[in-house]
Amino acid sequence: MTDQMLSPKMLGYWTEAQLREAPDESGIYCVFRAAKDPESGEMDVQELLYVGEHRSARYGIQHDEMREKWHAFPQPDEEIWYAVGLCGSANRERLAAAMINAHKPRFNGKSPYLERFPYDETTVHIYGRKHKLQSIFTVERQD
Repeated sequence: MTDQMLSPKMLGYWTEAQLREAPDESGIYCVFRAAKDPESGEMDVQELLYVGEHRSARYGIQHDEMREKWHAFPQPDEEIWYAVGLCGSANRERLAAAMINAHKPRFNGKSPYLERFPYDETTVHIYGRKHKLQSIFTVERQD
């Protein structure tokens, strides 16, 4: 393996009702808790809850084993929102591992990537809809 830079464009946000509009392409998906912003009164992402990956991001969201837990988590007047970052199959798992290692989402608690990163140094530069995500970060190999 070699050092790598990954630059996903985060697309979204989609609510559960809008999920059929999410890309049906290879990538990662981020699950967020959304609530009204106290200053603007508008719904906005508040917390990254989970990062997953699949050859079809939409399918991954719809069939992830953690789905019931995400939906049981929000308080009244909160929602679950989704974002997708397109990524080819060659780097999809590496990107998801870096995201989990750097952000430590609440519902990725059983992921081996929380404390271990089995890939060579990876720099991630996120652009697009990236609220509550680090824009640029580097994860070093941790075997």
